[in-house]
Amino acid sequence: MENQQDFVEEKRTYENENDKTDSNQEEYDETNSDETTKNQDELSEEYTYETPEGDPLYEIDVQIKASDLFDYSLRHSYTSLGGLLSTIVGILMIYAYFAKNASPLYLIFGIIVVFYIPINLFLMSRQQAMQETFQKPLRYAFYENGMEVSQDDIKEMIGWDYIVKAVATSKSIIVYTGKNRASIFPRRDLQPDATALIRVLSTHVDPKKMKIKQ
Repeated sequence: MENQQDFVEEKRTYENENDKTDSNQEEYDETNSDETTKNQDELSEEYTYETPEGDPLYEIDVQIKASDLFDYSLRHSYTSLGGLLSTIVGILMIYAYFAKNASPLYLIFGIIVVFYIPINLFLMSRQQAMQETFQKPLRYAFYENGMEVSQDDIKEMIGWDYIVKAVATSKSIIVYTGKNRASIFPRRDLQPDATALIRVLSTHVDPKKMKIKQ
């Protein structure tokens, strides 16, 4: 889903590599050298990893909960064409039942279509929030040349050019770095409010990509 999800996978890879014992290290190095190079090449194609420039402009620790993932998923789904169309179709089917005396099947399928998406997203969000990485805070630091996310010994630097858009809901600030990738900043963690984060984003992200209304 989001960069948080990408960060989960990167962290798991890191932890799995450290679990290798000294007795099979030589074999591991030989069999995984090509794969490691391939993974590094794939990562380099996605992001340009840079050293942070200067002191942080803004820092924050984010604790992602199921409610945050659900809020993100709802916003993401209902602003997509597929999510909007399915909801409209469901509402029209319910309308047809009451206004046009259509078959009860219209009502049944209409209710299923309208409520399937939010129920499914709710269950998926609860399941995703149980992953180990979401049990610990993610630390974000914003610099002149990008946004750094870290947890334990893992760090990832994302240049400002990779920001696709920044949006907001009543509960979160969401920074997209891909069509289906985003960093979520719950408003409860943005103390005293989201002004500082929005100010940093506004001065470093293309204005056309800023879709935030406080």
